[in-house]
Amino acid sequence: MKFPNNRGGLLTWLVLLFALLLTGFLSYRLKINVENAAQREFERRCDEIKFRIEARLEVHKQILLGGAALFDASQEVTREEWRIYVHRLSLDRHFNGIQALGFALWIPPEELKTHEVQFRKSGFPDYRVKPEGQRNAYTSIIYIEPFDTRNQRAFGYDMYSEPIRHAAMRRAVDNNDAYLSGKVTLLQETDSDIQAGTLMYLPIYQKNKPIETIEQRRAAIFGWVYTPFRMTNLLSSIVLNSADINDSNFNLRVYDGAEIRPEDLLYQGDGNDSNTKSLFNSTIQIQFYGRIWTLHMEKYEGTGTVFIDYNKVWIVLGSGTIISFLLFFLLRSYSMVKLQAAKMAFELTMQLRESEKKLTMINADLLQFTNIAAHHLQEPPRRIISFVQRLQNDLTDIISTNEDAAFALKFIEQSALRQRALVRDIQLYLAAIQPRAVVNAVDVASILAKVVAKYTVLIRQTNASIEYGELPSVMIDRPRLYDIFDILLDNALHYRKPDNILKIHIYGEFKEKRVHYYVEDNGIGIPAEYRERVFLVFERLQVNDNQDSTGIGLAIVRRIIESCGGSVSLKETNGGGTTVIFDLPVDT
Repeated sequence: MKFPNNRGGLLTWLVLLFALLLTGFLSYRLKINVENAAQREFERRCDEIKFRIEARLEVHKQILLGGAALFDASQEVTREEWRIYVHRLSLDRHFNGIQALGFALWIPPEELKTHEVQFRKSGFPDYRVKPEGQRNAYTSIIYIEPFDTRNQRAFGYDMYSEPIRHAAMRRAVDNNDAYLSGKVTLLQETDSDIQAGTLMYLPIYQKNKPIETIEQRRAAIFGWVYTPFRMTNLLSSIVLNSADINDSNFNLRVYDGAEIRPEDLLYQGDGNDSNTKSLFNSTIQIQFYGRIWTLHMEKYEGTGTVFIDYNKVWIVLGSGTIISFLLFFLLRSYSMVKLQAAKMAFELTMQLRESEKKLTMINADLLQFTNIAAHHLQEPPRRIISFVQRLQNDLTDIISTNEDAAFALKFIEQSALRQRALVRDIQLYLAAIQPRAVVNAVDVASILAKVVAKYTVLIRQTNASIEYGELPSVMIDRPRLYDIFDILLDNALHYRKPDNILKIHIYGEFKEKRVHYYVEDNGIGIPAEYRERVFLVFERLQVNDNQDSTGIGLAIVRRIIESCGGSVSLKETNGGGTTVIFDLPVDT
């Protein structure tokens, strides 16, 4: 007989290493999930900005349509009527970023002189269409409101003479719709705070003239209502209108066209992106009113708003580390107890060979020692559970508003419960070979009734059905027979198929002076290559966080049955599932 060694010590270190690795892996996966959630939040913000820009430009189109309706409904819109109309819109209060609302008149070359003379007589002695020079056609901004100093710089300007504005005005006429121009510098700009600009045009045609074709629309053109945008003012009012977007570590750039080129930059946000790492970025294109705008958005690292919350990651990492070391010390204590018990068993066994009476005494001592050791090993998890429950009661208000704290306490409580179950099963395993009551003929039906009563709630919840066949009596002590059926019924109820109604059939038969019992179920089954491994200690084919399983149950069953001179095995149930077969001495 070999003297026992301390292999359990190495096992405890391996368990600690595995637990720490598992904690690290779970924390890393949670970190990835948190970052993915932050990425989705960033993309939601980007989509919101895109929607806001599209919605604001659609509103501006409606404003132009209102101006066009004014011209369609009136025989002649006067300067005063235009002023009243624009004043009523309250552009400065409701539509920040609109520089003005104006009307540009189409002027045939032969009517240019007459037009200028008439306007000079109407109170503008210095009026002229600018720039001067001969062209095939002229336009002039004759109405522009508010008629302040900045907007007066555009009064009389021929936008048709500038290529970018010309292209947008021509497309608006040809398509009878609103069109945006490309990037321009507005005439309203001064020497300071120069911003990129764009303009939106909507054509107005002469009354009672056909406009079905492009040629007819060009021949019937009367002018354009339009609005110039100073892009920084326009987009700042749109983007910063949302509190969760107003973030110094978030930046937006808008480019005119489908490419990102410095010369096409329309808007540069105020976000701080210097010497900081970019966390996320997104490029989105918006196509509307004849133009494509490219939106490039970035989220940077910073000390301001917390965008990625790693609190849950740290809680899992910290809790997992604490649980790992608690498990390590618990298993180490158990290993030392087991080693001491093994050493004691070795010494006692040597003495037992000398005296059969001293076999009896030492076994009793060993069983008592096992019970005492189990009692002491149960104490640490019991205290942990007690303190967790006390914290849950004392910190009810905090836990109700802090999901992370509630999660951490629940995690610690479940781990302690698992450790208590582990010690309990280890105690049953060590005591499995010794009767815990008088060995006599046991009525199996009465034992089964008590086991089934224990699982009444679970049976009702799962809608399981249990059928009985012949149940011959066997020679064994009642507590250990109860443990056998308790473990087998627990496994059958927990390892069921979620989409099937669980059926369990329990019966026995006489074979060769023994009783063979069968516990059949239609659950998930066990592959043939694992049917022997599941009887080993700590072997589980599935790990379910919601199940109080330690992986020792079937090892306890085999140890009890083999101590009675019997055997136990597994086979597949007809139609799928698992059948446990074991034999015990017959009642003689």
